Amino acid sequence: MEDDVIQAESLKKVVKEICEEQQIPFDFIEATSRSEQIIEKIPLTTYLPIYFLDIEIKNERKKGLEVAQEIRKYNPEGIIVFVTTHAEFAPISYQYMVSALTFIDKSLPFNERYQMIEKCLQHYQQRNTISVPTDDFIVENGHTTVRIPFATVQYIKTDEPHRLLLVTEDRSIRFYGKLKDIEKLDERLVRCHQSYLVNTMHITSFNARAGRITLNNNHHIPVSRRLSRKVRDIVKG
Repeated sequence: MEDDVIQAESLKKVVKEICEEQQIPFDFIEATSRSEQIIEKIPLTTYLPIYFLDIEIKNERKKGLEVAQEIRKYNPEGIIVFVTTHAEFAPISYQYMVSALTFIDKSLPFNERYQMIEKCLQHYQQRNTISVPTDDFIVENGHTTVRIPFATVQYIKTDEPHRLLLVTEDRSIRFYGKLKDIEKLDERLVRCHQSYLVNTMHITSFNARAGRITLNNNHHIPVSRRLSRKVRDIVKG
């Protein structure tokens, strides 16, 4: 995240160059000044991300620290690096509890900054080669990559032709796909309606007469007559 276009493209070029030279894998390299664009991209990552954040964005002196806090809500394990002229904020960054890896001072000579970025990317590579068991919901196809903790998935429904809406405890994610393909990914995702898959982990009750499931957040999901018996058996356990 950098609001100076020249600096943003320069950093992007360095990161890409290092990754290609050292064969460090990545999903994509995004350069932006918009924090919401970073947050929107988090579900699209398959690798543990690394974030290079400027601290001052559009004359907001602590914007990068605040964005780092927002990132931590969605990505507690991601690697955060501050690239800034405001190195004086390093001692107070702990107050934001974002666990930054390091600060890179923009005033340093190019070679020193390059070496620091290289070390950060090597750390990123090492973190991504450590095998950590996860229970993630992962969708990968020609259009989309989505990866989020399975326990947060509440339901998935048809949103538009060839597009689906995945609803979690705190956000919604739209992506391209078909319910019949998603249904095969995890047995805990159960078809309850032509247009809905529900995560059985979140079902609290089933009302056959009303034709609906109630989730643990009191959200209601429709159940078709054809699938009513199947849903009832699942709820009975």
